[in-house]
Amino acid sequence: MRLLFSEVVICFSTLPSVPQKYFNIAGPCHSSEHYMLNPLRNIGKELISLIERKGYFVIHAARQSGKTTLLWELVDKINAEGKYYALYCSLEKIQGIVEAKEAMPEIIDVLKIAFYNSSIPKGELFAKGPSDIGFASLLQFELSKISKALDKPLIIFFDEADCLSNGTLISFLRQLRDGFVSRARVPFVHSIALVGMRNIRDYKAHIRDDSVTLGSASPFNIVTEVMTLKNFTKDEVAELYNQHTVKKSQIFDPVAVDYIFEQTQGQP
Repeated sequence: MRLLFSEVVICFSTLPSVPQKYFNIAGPCHSSEHYMLNPLRNIGKELISLIERKGYFVIHAARQSGKTTLLWELVDKINAEGKYYALYCSLEKIQGIVEAKEAMPEIIDVLKIAFYNSSIPKGELFAKGPSDIGFASLLQFELSKISKALDKPLIIFFDEADCLSNGTLISFLRQLRDGFVSRARVPFVHSIALVGMRNIRDYKAHIRDDSVTLGSASPFNIVTEVMTLKNFTKDEVAELYNQHTVKKSQIFDPVAVDYIFEQTQGQP
């Protein structure tokens, strides 16, 4: 009987566990794991409209406002619909590399990893093999080459874009601008979003002194729209907590929800 009981215990201990949803405060949210609202609920139609118009645009919001969650949701939606190829790429690793000559090869490597981890066909062709193109044209050349190779228009969401600074930022923006203005003749990225905590016109380019900013002379003055993510409304806060109530039967008193909204103003 002891052996039989031990076998039963082992059998039950190997049953797969059912993942429990929770409130996530450490990184992007996933609907299968976390309580969350639809990231596209207030902004999705406008973003898709910008993409349809081949827009280059900026999305900015405070830290931990759901920017990366929004981008992954948008990438998945676009790729599932099949009209475009969408790529997510974080530039966080480039922070602190101020010289464009050093940074551009690193940006190319970050993009190579992004393509490798995506489901975009021929993505492995991006920056394949050695190149004699100089750093001032390297990004533009490789994006043009992959855009020409793909059978659908390419969209890129550059997350943590405000990590770039100094000569790196200027070179990065100039190459995107050159690709943008030549798109009628030379294949290039259909739509690009720069995502971060600040508007692109607020990025500082420390070329001469701290008073120098990109301003109206920005190489990225091709931006068609600047969008800010909104905080949750009180009703949305209540909806979020109600997801937990449905799963756990724990009721959140409306007074508590009001207090939470008052203290946070809906900041996710």
